[in-house]
Amino acid sequence: MQFKRLTVLALAGLLSVTAVATVLADSPLTADEAVTARQAAMKADGKVLRGADGLTGDKAIAALQTVVDNYSKLPSLFPKDSITDKSLALPIIWTEFDKFSAIFKSGADAATDGIAAVKAGDMAKYKADVEAIAQTCNTCHMTYRQKKDG
Repeated sequence: MQFKRLTVLALAGLLSVTAVATVLADSPLTADEAVTARQAAMKADGKVLRGADGLTGDKAIAALQTVVDNYSKLPSLFPKDSITDKSLALPIIWTEFDKFSAIFKSGADAATDGIAAVKAGDMAKYKADVEAIAQTCNTCHMTYRQKKDG
């Protein structure tokens, strides 16, 4: 049951990224489209990372592949000044876009490393990579995201 749920979540994440990539290839995203796409990608990452410490084998690989796919696309989902009433993005993103993008690169690299660790049977390294990915989420949100009220 758990594998089926994870597989469905991973496929949903990949489909959303594929849809976003198709839109990106056809035309520039509006601010609303960009916000919707990046929120969907981040929610997909959050879903697969919750409980990722307990995953093994193909489940762990699928979770981290979702992160690699999403993190590789996320900077492109922040076209200049794409802020709407639904966005919590701070304008500093575009003045520090290289630093901002580097966070996603670091997370994608950790996810790729985690996949290799799982394939090598090194679950301690996998768990360290999952923690590194979580740290990229925290770093980005602390620096580039408005604090939620309440």
